[in-house]
Amino acid sequence: MNADSHRTSSTKPALACDKSTREWLCAIALALCAATSALGQSNSEPKHQPIDDLPENERWFALHRAPIDDNLVTDRPDFTESTEAIPVGRFQLEMGYTFTYDREDDVRVRDHTAPELLLRMGIVEDFELRFAWAGYSYTETRDTVRNDAGRRVSSESWEQGANDFELGFKLKIAEQDGLRPNLAILGAMTFPTGSSHISSGDVEPLVGLLWAYDLSDNVALAGQFLVGTPVEDGRRYVQSAASLSLGVSLTERLGTYIEYYGIYHNTRESDCAHTVNGGFTYLINNNLQFDIRAGFGLNEEADDFFTGAGLSWRF
Repeated sequence: MNADSHRTSSTKPALACDKSTREWLCAIALALCAATSALGQSNSEPKHQPIDDLPENERWFALHRAPIDDNLVTDRPDFTESTEAIPVGRFQLEMGYTFTYDREDDVRVRDHTAPELLLRMGIVEDFELRFAWAGYSYTETRDTVRNDAGRRVSSESWEQGANDFELGFKLKIAEQDGLRPNLAILGAMTFPTGSSHISSGDVEPLVGLLWAYDLSDNVALAGQFLVGTPVEDGRRYVQSAASLSLGVSLTERLGTYIEYYGIYHNTRESDCAHTVNGGFTYLINNNLQFDIRAGFGLNEEADDFFTGAGLSWRF
């Protein structure tokens, strides 16, 4: 990826519709209200020409549609989310496909997931709404065992279905200044809209702190710290994640990255999962980008291998 387009799509942690759920929902609502109020105060001075003076095609829900002269900044293909929000009145659609392979003992699992949709909407300056849906997953499981005669026998099974829907926001809270990096806050809530054998069956909240630091015009570091409460087998647990990504702009259009991320714990009963991955991004034009990536697990808990490709479009 380009150094100025540091990003995450990934496993996001949950919440039960009980007292704790209501507390989480109230906390998120208060955070959104506080963020909107703070943005309104910080933007009390008009920065754009009056709405009435704008051409009809430059109005968006009575908001000024910000120019999109800068290069596209995406949240894919790496795990790390960018600290940048979508320009006011603009949309950005990010999508892709991922193949995952994992083997534990004599069990092999292959998974295909698409279209990995993420729609980002610029609401006010430095604040965006996010609608995410991983799409459909097709999973093939092959299990090899020895029968009574000592011969190895394989059995195969397939599952397919829809993943849960996610609603969230991103708020940029600081620009890089000296040793201080760019900073942003990420919040999300996953809702149990997917197929019964894929969905957790409950809402799952997630909050995170994102950071990015430009080392030069062509090189940038980025990372994030996430915490959520996913649900597994009807029981909720605390899950955290962290990442570190190095992005380099090879040319004006071609970028690359290498990244580490860890999920602690990977599941309720398992250990941590550690993964490294890398990939390339190609800016087709100022508002359209193609990406490709591949990665592998560093321990038994992580998937052995994954690869994928995607497309991002700003409009």
